[in-house]
This record gives sequence, C-alpha cells and structure tokens, in this order.
Amino acid sequence: MNSEVNLEELTSRLKEDPYARFLGVEIEQIKKGYARCSLVVTEDMLNFVGLLHGGLVFSLADVAFSAASNSDHLPSYALDVSGSFLKTAQVGDRLVAEASLIHTTKRTGVYRMEVRRGDDLIALFNGTVFRKVSGE
Repeated sequence: MNSEVNLEELTSRLKEDPYARFLGVEIEQIKKGYARCSLVVTEDMLNFVGLLHGGLVFSLADVAFSAASNSDHLPSYALDVSGSFLKTAQVGDRLVAEASLIHTTKRTGVYRMEVRRGDDLIALFNGTVFRKVSGE
C-alpha cells in the first residue's frame, strides 16, 4: 500500500472491521486527518462493579485513531497511546469519539482522541503512529 488514500475504500474497510462491528461502532465520518465514530453503551459494556469498562472507551477511541491516521497515510501503525478517563457513562448513552491530527512528519503522526457523551468529555487520549514509506 502507499500513502495515497481512497477515503471511500478506507471507510468501507473500517465498516467491516470485525472488532469494531462486534462493539457496535458506527463510522460516522472520515476525512484527511480526522475521524468520528460512535456507539451506544449496552449492559455488556459494563465492568464487574457496574461501571462503563475503560477498555470499551479506549477501543472506541482507538477505532477513530486508526481511521484518522490511515486517512492521512496508508499504512499507519500505532506506536503508543496515553490518556485519561474523566467520567463514566450509563447503559443507553451514545458515546462519540473524534480523532484529529495534531502534528505530522514524513514518518510519524500525532493524534488527539476525545470521547464524549453529549457535551461531557469522558476520556482524552494522545497517540503516535509510524508511517511506512513506500519502498521500505
């Protein structure tokens, strides 16, 4: 693959991602350097103490991160992600994750992912990707 990205093809491929489909993630928008995804919280997404599982929140952010980073340069591979969980959500709540390009070089990209429930910020992550250059 190369750095020229067909956004329609990328969107179709992401909509068929088995893990994202399993979670019920909806790919809402992808454009160069940006993606927005959402899901509705179900009982199966709660942890053993009845709160929204952090892994679910991270997974939603990660789907948006993957979509945004690969919309800039295909393929892009995650190197690291760090973040904070700020609030929780309840069964029936719709969560929206947005990932945006913050900085890029020929070989790396830095993205910010925000997960929201309405206007409430639920979690905030920063991630770095490696961009494979053609011919490597």
